[in-house]
Amino acid sequence: MFGIEIDKKRIYGLDLLRAFAIFCVVDGHASHLLSGTRLEFINKIPLPHGVDIFFVISGFLIGLSFLSYADKNQGVNIGKTLRFYARTALRILPNYYIIMLIYCILISNGIVNGNMQVFPLWKFFTFTQNIVKPFYDFYWESWSLSVQWWFYIIFPLLLVIFSSMTVSVKKITPYICLFFIVVSLAFRVSASENATDNFWWDVWMRKTVASRMDNIYIGVLAAWIRYYAYDLWNRYAVKSLVIGVLLMIATFFIPKHIGTFYTNVVYLTVAPIAIALWLPYITRIKESKTFVGDIVSHFSILSYAMFLTNLMLIQIIDNNFAELSQQIGAWSYFIFWSLVIISSYILYIIVEKQFIKLRDKNF
Repeated sequence: MFGIEIDKKRIYGLDLLRAFAIFCVVDGHASHLLSGTRLEFINKIPLPHGVDIFFVISGFLIGLSFLSYADKNQGVNIGKTLRFYARTALRILPNYYIIMLIYCILISNGIVNGNMQVFPLWKFFTFTQNIVKPFYDFYWESWSLSVQWWFYIIFPLLLVIFSSMTVSVKKITPYICLFFIVVSLAFRVSASENATDNFWWDVWMRKTVASRMDNIYIGVLAAWIRYYAYDLWNRYAVKSLVIGVLLMIATFFIPKHIGTFYTNVVYLTVAPIAIALWLPYITRIKESKTFVGDIVSHFSILSYAMFLTNLMLIQIIDNNFAELSQQIGAWSYFIFWSLVIISSYILYIIVEKQFIKLRDKNF
């Protein structure tokens, strides 16, 4: 439909989860447009952080792919890893760099606020802008791409190294996951003194690579259970979903005060665990042949482009059309959504889809 092809091998449940995740992200950036309108009550409905969902899904799918390969080939070789790197680069980098260039143009012309001097652009090119220290005032959404990028680099490489040492991927993967979970928790403990208010908590705790790697490795751990303990995975799918939903609801209502151990250290790990608990049931939903199901899958396919365009668009609106958006009330929220869908579709068709074709043809 409209140049977007849906692979029949896609798991609809994961498409549904991605679509929900991008809704949470876009709504989170645009919810203030409903303030003072009759729809303001929508802002009081608690939602998960969409990025947390994307992290867990990434870890789950990539973990499942490498575990399956290792099981069939007695380990992971460098050829498989280099092919993965090439496919990932062609999938991630074109959109990422195009949006960075557009930000540079917009900031240079005063259309959106930002500072390209404090944090050198080469750090954004190399995904080193927030490994252990935060950045701000430029290309905000890139923080999560850095987290995922370093997972894409490190996890397969570790499997190659351990495979070359004849260490079983099945046995070592849980320890790799545990290591990164512990490292993230330890980093948050050590960086807690920097989280003096909501802003510094956000950039230090929520938006640094060292702090958030645990989220993705929780997804890998879920993949390990799915692959090596499928009977358990399938048997308790419903109970796991219920526990995961209740755990997520608990995160909405447990008070989050900056400086407490729960908020600074524990909270950012609890939510991804809740999301991982949804996966046994979600992955049971293999397909949907309804019109709504098609729309959900299209949103899922556009989710990466939507993620990269939505924050830019809301900044353009807030910086240049704030008075107009107040005048038209809730309509500004729906106009914004329309602009996000249109711009992400254009980005997908012109850039992302072309590089995916190149990827599939050569790798």
